[in-house]
Amino acid sequence: MISELNALGEPGAEGLNDFTPEQARSWFTVLRAILGGERTVPEVASVRDGHVLDGAHAVPIRIYDTEESIMMPDRVVLYAHGGGWVVGDLDSADFLARSAARRLCARVVSVDYRLAPEHAFPAAYNDCAAILAELGKKHPDARIAAIGDSAGANVVGALTAASRHQDDMRVDAQLLLYPALDPSMASDSMSQMAEGYILTRADMAYYWSCYLSDPEHASDPRATPAALTDLAGMPPTVLVTAGFDPLHDEGMAYARRLVEADVATTYLPFPTLVHGFVDMAGRVPAALDALNDALDALDLHFGGSARKRQFGLTSSQASTT
Repeated sequence: MISELNALGEPGAEGLNDFTPEQARSWFTVLRAILGGERTVPEVASVRDGHVLDGAHAVPIRIYDTEESIMMPDRVVLYAHGGGWVVGDLDSADFLARSAARRLCARVVSVDYRLAPEHAFPAAYNDCAAILAELGKKHPDARIAAIGDSAGANVVGALTAASRHQDDMRVDAQLLLYPALDPSMASDSMSQMAEGYILTRADMAYYWSCYLSDPEHASDPRATPAALTDLAGMPPTVLVTAGFDPLHDEGMAYARRLVEADVATTYLPFPTLVHGFVDMAGRVPAALDALNDALDALDLHFGGSARKRQFGLTSSQASTT
């Protein structure tokens, strides 16, 4: 793997601007494999690929079921992966999707949304919105949660906000892992941690430039959750930040605004971890613990303890990864 990464090269002073989108995707795949280490893949009862039609466009999805969710699909989770809207796919999302399905005893639907710059905003948002609407149709009596990490958390945060005013979308709880929320990149953490912590300021500038093809999109709440002026009525939210992350401050600020809007909010800061720590769960025990803590916090909004007792699961059995 190291030789493969060396062959691809490394981003220079200008960050990922040195790469074509295809090179960035190849680099991300190899980097994730190195960071992830030899981690155990959580077992689930069923994994199947499919798609949902949104007009003439088919949105690919991957559906994860546990034995519990097959018996009683009363909790469904939409998952939007990270990767700066430019990299990432269903395979890179596999570990977190499996972990969420197992930890929550829920059906998880991972979305392979279209990537920028070939498909800039609002493609990713529209793809995930189509899946969320379909989940509501197919599971009208289920509780629906949405999980996103990094760029995926941006999309989930925007979808959740929009769902307050749209009859065809519903989110009962959301988990935002180290979210990318503000293209201004003006926070202290963006300056203080501009380099040296996996994700750089230059990388984020590249990602935002690929995603927002029109500068006016920066004020569109569907692209920039930080632009939302009213957070009242948002569903229960779990928001996670990493201490060594350029995005730390914008995540913390958003959590503070949710609390001020009287939204049931669980803010989980992990001061010793870096951006994208879920990808390091195989090498860094604290990263796996942090992911499990975040999923457990979301589980509380699903009535998780009662469900585990219903299916005769002990705490250790329900959390084994």
